[in-house]
Amino acid sequence: MSHPEPGAAPGATVVPSTTPQLALWTSGFGRAYTDRNDQSLPARQRTWARILADRPVARALEVGCNVGWNLRYLQALGVPELYGIEPQADAVARARRSDPALGVLRGTAFELPFRDAWFDLVFTSGVLIHIAPADLGRALDEMYRVARRYLVAIEYDHPTEVAVPYRGELGALWKRDHGALWRARFPSLRPLLTLEVGADDGYDDCTVHLFEKP
Repeated sequence: MSHPEPGAAPGATVVPSTTPQLALWTSGFGRAYTDRNDQSLPARQRTWARILADRPVARALEVGCNVGWNLRYLQALGVPELYGIEPQADAVARARRSDPALGVLRGTAFELPFRDAWFDLVFTSGVLIHIAPADLGRALDEMYRVARRYLVAIEYDHPTEVAVPYRGELGALWKRDHGALWRARFPSLRPLLTLEVGADDGYDDCTVHLFEKP
């Protein structure tokens, strides 16, 4: 893949903003997560086919891409330009080794090194749940800024925000209504799809929210 000027040189490292959650995910705890989850889940590609049905996407960004499996599913569906941002250095290295065509950079949701409206699609999958309430708005603002048309959140939803211990760690996971949060912060977003997905779809009881920017 060629890498036009996205606002930072391809392969550049963006120094992560410090939060307790970033410290956790860039530690051995995060590397253990990668070891457990570095595997293909073909059902997710079918789910992505449903999400993107009749919606043209030429350039996409995953925020919190880990080793890039979601990007590879989109690649198989014909999306030609794919980028990922990931704070964990080991996961970035694995992603680049697995497929050098993917533009995976080290960085965070809080400082996306791309121009405004540069992506047709910006998405998260199991990432917003790990951002603390006080920091979540910064991440949503950055994703909105670099998205041209579509925003997708695939997350654990709950009608009200609730902190859930994650593998013995407190302050590491929050369930909430992610669709409502996106709409409250950006009222002009147009909801296109809300989809409940589970094991048959390659997910652990998540909710998919697809929005279109005005």
